[in-house]
Amino acid sequence: MPQKVRVAASSNGVLPEDMLRHILVRLPAKTLCLFRAVSRSWRSLLSDPLFVAAHKSRHPGPLVVTCTSELCQRGGTIEIMDLSGHVVKRIATSMENARLECTRHLDLICVARNEHRSTRHVINPTTGDTFALPSRCAKEHAHVKHFFPQSFDFGQVGSTGEYKAIRCVSIDDSESESSPMLCEVITLDDGRHARWRGKQGPPAPVASNRNKSVVVNGVVYFLLEFRRPTFSGDHVEHGSMALFNLETEEWMGIVQGPMPVRNGGYFSLFMELSLVCLDGFLVMAHNPEYSSLDLWFLMDAEESLWNKRYSIDGQHEILFAQPLEILSDGRIVLSAPGRLRLYNPITKTFTDFEMRNSTFVGTYTGSLLSSESTFTSEAERCTVCGCYGTLETIEPYALCEDCMLHQALLLLQRLEGCAQLDTLSGITN
Repeated sequence: MPQKVRVAASSNGVLPEDMLRHILVRLPAKTLCLFRAVSRSWRSLLSDPLFVAAHKSRHPGPLVVTCTSELCQRGGTIEIMDLSGHVVKRIATSMENARLECTRHLDLICVARNEHRSTRHVINPTTGDTFALPSRCAKEHAHVKHFFPQSFDFGQVGSTGEYKAIRCVSIDDSESESSPMLCEVITLDDGRHARWRGKQGPPAPVASNRNKSVVVNGVVYFLLEFRRPTFSGDHVEHGSMALFNLETEEWMGIVQGPMPVRNGGYFSLFMELSLVCLDGFLVMAHNPEYSSLDLWFLMDAEESLWNKRYSIDGQHEILFAQPLEILSDGRIVLSAPGRLRLYNPITKTFTDFEMRNSTFVGTYTGSLLSSESTFTSEAERCTVCGCYGTLETIEPYALCEDCMLHQALLLLQRLEGCAQLDTLSGITN
């Protein structure tokens, strides 16, 4: 009589656990998130770190992240989708006029509020946990009266795994050549003690537009305002960048752009340049007169050596397109308004997928199955909105800056309402 196959308890008497793992690891994360509700044993299996790691290695991604904010909607909606344009997960945010920062190749995403992007939240898409970055300046810069944020980026230190953010700010809202810039850094792993720390300012004014900075292997590349000299008075070549090391928190000098970029005119060139990370390289995307999209790879930072690996032709096909990723099969992922585009450099053809109209697009490389929170080590939660961050304690509450501001506005409205009632009562009497 043949021996019976022992069935694992987690399979509910249907399949052995090993066979169940082999089947489930092939399914997309969105489906597995739904399967967690089948039973406690399935939830335990699908949350197991070994299974999460095996699933991530089999589905390397990346996933595309977009953020939309409707006119009649108080907050924004973050959508995580696969390369076919199918939404894998939606995350609602209460931030008004929410905008996605263009973070790449990270397990976290960053969302900013309003056009000035003064308030930013870092979000763990798997758990929904949010870390509110403080907006107030570093204590080293407490004496500064005027504070105008210019450029921001967010990345990870490879040697330690720490997540850090950097911002460059101006103390003068004018474009004076002599107006200095300040630099501040914050480490998210500091939890409730996370504060902006004042650092040496950049060697020259950095650009403030989107896609003008990027983090590659723990180094932040900032495109410089090349119509203005360095703060020491030196001339800045077109397409030059200032480098900042997130681990040492020091500036690493200036790197010149590719030769064709250096010879361009300022007004058109500044709109035609963007910085991205592709295949682990810093890439300067140059879209001259919107006739082609040239991708220049930085091969040697010390010698400023560049290699133009790709030149994507087609004026209409690449209009306002931004490169996001190079896939293992050689195709290039591009984001364009309302579309996700896959470009085949061999056949020189495009495959398009519709997505919600959003110009704020990034990539996400984490696993949506992971249940580990990033901010719970020493951080505190806001009593009102539940975000982690540097909180102000007003017994018995602990509030983040956003909620503090919101409560202050409510109080002001109530005081104004009381004043109006007093005035009306006096008129009536």
